Amino acid sequence: MRLVRIQLAVLLVGAGLIAPTVASDLRFSVALEPAERAACGLPRLSSDQVAVLDALVRRDTATRGASPAPNSSPAQVASATATFSQRLTAGERATAGLAALTAAELARLDAAIDRHQNARLARALLAPPVFLARRNPIVPTERKKDRGIHGSFSLSYGVGSGGYSEKSGSMVLTLEDPAKGFSLSVGYSETHTKGGVPYYLYRDPLVDRPRLLPGDPLWP
Repeated sequence: MRLVRIQLAVLLVGAGLIAPTVASDLRFSVALEPAERAACGLPRLSSDQVAVLDALVRRDTATRGASPAPNSSPAQVASATATFSQRLTAGERATAGLAALTAAELARLDAAIDRHQNARLARALLAPPVFLARRNPIVPTERKKDRGIHGSFSLSYGVGSGGYSEKSGSMVLTLEDPAKGFSLSVGYSETHTKGGVPYYLYRDPLVDRPRLLPGDPLWP
């Protein structure tokens, strides 16, 4: 029984991958009328055997629906004209329980499967074609960055007690070239102060000199 279940799973997966359109139709065993099911001997098969039979029918229907190769061998041509049970291997017939059927039941089963396959193939051939909706191509909205110069300027002014005042300004320019992966920045700043304290204070953000008192050797 375990072997039967493993083969059943393999057949179901294989049949589902081969023919998605055919697999979406009714199963062969479900499409039969009760009287025809009895004439084919299906009531004497187990549920697992019936499921295997449905999977084999779907696989065989997909194989029959495929276009024959132009260089088909005589064995392939003979297989196409054989009945359903003749196209199965001995192991597949045993797994599906066909060995338990009489010759008359097997003949009725082959005939019923042939009618079922012809109806499914005719329905697939007569189905209207499916057209895919036309889709507009995706147009990128982000523009490619070109070479450019960016910069910033700042000015400040401050006052304090004792006549103190301070004026400062700075400028930064940046050259960017994305194509070459190059970037260069140049900056300049200057600050002027006066008054406020009895000593000179040199203000520079890059070079910070110590405070100088009058009389100091470094006093300018």
